[in-house]
Amino acid sequence: MSMGNYFRDFWERIQDTKKFAREKNVPVWEIPLVNSIGMILLTSIYLSFYTWMAIPENVKPEPFWWGTFIAIANWAPLIYLGLICLVMLDRVLRVFILFQAALTKLVMDGITKIDHKIWRKTGKDSYVANKIWKVQRKWMNLPKEKRKKIMILAIFLFGLYYLHGLIF
Repeated sequence: MSMGNYFRDFWERIQDTKKFAREKNVPVWEIPLVNSIGMILLTSIYLSFYTWMAIPENVKPEPFWWGTFIAIANWAPLIYLGLICLVMLDRVLRVFILFQAALTKLVMDGITKIDHKIWRKTGKDSYVANKIWKVQRKWMNLPKEKRKKIMILAIFLFGLYYLHGLIF
């Protein structure tokens, strides 16, 4: 099998995960994709750390290839990231799609149960679902620039909160 065929097959496997996400009712396919790449990145960092720990510090006499080996070991996180992505990205992505589908189902079941309890007590039908829908409509009716500013401010405040926790 040539490399061109491998990359075409790899791309087809990734496209198949889009279909798999639609089958599992995961509306935003990009979220599991980013999560799986992040998990692979974290794994490659851990593998690189343990690779670096396995390299002895003082090798006497130093072989002629030692300098090249150390130079390549400095790029270990990217090497591991590339290799793991090329070999396992579609499989990890499928796991994250299944995880997100299960999580979405749990959230929807929770909203349904809360709505049912409210309906039994007050007679109001789909109270929580309607409130969520109302907030979502208001958010989507905001201009795109204003939504972007709100998101940037929220991320900034979130960062300040965690920075405060690190400092104090």
